[in-house]
Amino acid sequence: MILLLLTMACLAPGCVREAEPELPNPVKESTSEEILETLGITFNLPSDAEEVAYHIIDMEEGSPVAEAVFTQGVTEVTYRIRPLAQFEDISGMYYDWKTVTPVEVSYCSGEVRFIEGEQGICLWYDTVPGLMYSVAVENGATGDMLYELANELYVPAKDVP
Repeated sequence: MILLLLTMACLAPGCVREAEPELPNPVKESTSEEILETLGITFNLPSDAEEVAYHIIDMEEGSPVAEAVFTQGVTEVTYRIRPLAQFEDISGMYYDWKTVTPVEVSYCSGEVRFIEGEQGICLWYDTVPGLMYSVAVENGATGDMLYELANELYVPAKDVP
């Protein structure tokens, strides 16, 4: 009897749990051509880049992030570019970094942040076009590797003085 009453009470309106609304995925598959056409952003990828995938990531506020994910050897690399008014971490990787080192990628101020042999990012900001860049790896990170990768990928939007 008690079981029947409990079952009936749970079937009453208000007791039935409604499904959580499904949020739209902000990451959309794209192409290099679409990213250039819609965002005016061009990726410079290394000649040995394999398994390249492009994405546009819609943000709650401000401009979207353009992303290229590729493998170089055994390393998966995530390369992001976003129009911004100032330096900001756009990598999506938020770790307790063991090493943070200021760097210059071409004429752009930046930082290398990493956990030796594990995750790492290099961030840099080009003030002339107002573009923020990040390159990230999930494993095998060293400061030199991240810095060299950033310099390999970056093409200045203007002639270097």
